[in-house]
Amino acid sequence: MKQPIRVGIVHDYQLFSDVVTTLLHQEEEITLIGDIALDFDGMVPRGDSMPFDVVLIDATMARMNAVHATREIKRASPAVQVIALGVESCEEDMLQLIEAGASGYILKNASYAELLHTIKAVHQGLTPCSPRLAALVFTKIAALTREQSQFPPLHPVNLTRRECEVLQLMALRYRNGEIARQLDVALDTVKRHVANIFKKFQVHSRRAVIQKAHEHGMLMETGGTPLVGIADPSVGDRVASYGGYHHGRTRNLQQN
Repeated sequence: MKQPIRVGIVHDYQLFSDVVTTLLHQEEEITLIGDIALDFDGMVPRGDSMPFDVVLIDATMARMNAVHATREIKRASPAVQVIALGVESCEEDMLQLIEAGASGYILKNASYAELLHTIKAVHQGLTPCSPRLAALVFTKIAALTREQSQFPPLHPVNLTRRECEVLQLMALRYRNGEIARQLDVALDTVKRHVANIFKKFQVHSRRAVIQKAHEHGMLMETGGTPLVGIADPSVGDRVASYGGYHHGRTRNLQQN
C-alpha cells in the first residue's frame, strides 16, 4: 500500500490552519502531521524532529517572513518539500521563495484543487510554476553565470605553515624586522619567506600579495587583533588549518 504524504503547516493564523486541515483530512493520500511550532529563536525543529514530506507555509504571516521560514526549514531538513500558500502574483516574490528552497507556491486566487495538485507534484520531485516564472528563473541563472564568468579563475597557492604565519603578519602591516621579532626568527629567514610568497603569488609588492591572498580567502578576519603570538607553537597549526571557501574554491595549504 502506498504511504500517504505527510504534511505539516507553518502559520500564525489559527483559522487558516483549521480550514486547510479540515480540507486535507478528507484526502486518503495525505496525512496531516500537525503544525510546526513558531519558535523564532530556533524557528523550527532540528534534524529528525521534523517528520514531514511536505510543509505548507502561510506566505502572509505577520510574525515572520515566509522566505526566512522556508530557508530555516530547508536548513533543518533538506529533504522536506516546502509550498508557500497565499502568494501574491509577483514573480519577484515567487523567485525569492524558490531561491530560499521552496518547491512550489499557491497564489491567493488559487483553488483547493490546485493545492492538492501542487502537494502531489512536489512530493514526486516536480516544481510546478507558470511560464513567466520559469522564464524569470532562467534569466536569473543566466545573469549569475555572466557574473561568475567575469572573475578570472583562481589558481591554487600552496604555502608552508611558516609562510602562512608571515603572510598573516604582512596583512597586519608588519615590517620584516617586526615579523622576525614576532616569530622569533632571523631577519634573513623572514626575507626568504617573503620572497617565496611573492614568487608563489606571482606578484612583486606587498599590496599585491595581500590583494591576492584576499581573493583566495587565505586571510583570517582579525578585527585588528593579531592572531599570531610570539613564539606560539600552536599558531602555525591555527593558520595552516584555517579552512574555508572563496568563490567555491578550497584553499590548499601545505604543512611543512
